[in-house]
Amino acid sequence: MDNLTPINDKGNTSKRVLPFFESSQQALLFSLLWMGVILLLTGLPGNSFPKVSKWMDVFQPDKLIHIGMFFPFAWFWQSYFLHKKTRRSTAIIIVSFFGIVYASLTEVLQHSVFIGRSANVPDAIADVIGVVLSILAFNYYLSKRGGK
Repeated sequence: MDNLTPINDKGNTSKRVLPFFESSQQALLFSLLWMGVILLLTGLPGNSFPKVSKWMDVFQPDKLIHIGMFFPFAWFWQSYFLHKKTRRSTAIIIVSFFGIVYASLTEVLQHSVFIGRSANVPDAIADVIGVVLSILAFNYYLSKRGGK
């Protein structure tokens, strides 16, 4: 079975497998708040952010920021779904789909609503990479902590 169950640590089943959150309500709250943070950050005008030196252009640090915004997004949502006893494979599908939709939505909003912003496909790709890396890290973490 692919459901997440508590670790049985020598009879002590109170040890949590899921990181950070005590309940599904707490995970949901953080997930929704983080979505608001992403929306706020992607809606700020481009000139609100500090300029990086020309040599940094090679590394495109804004892509790392996009990955960094969507990594916790996926982590928090996975925690929520697993607290709700959703099968891990189903949670992965839902979080992946929702991550792609939200990444696309933020780019559409940057193009059509937010002032001083523009849509950028590489940013959306970086967002999705953040989701994928989070899913991989989350499931690796669970496998090491004893989650099924």
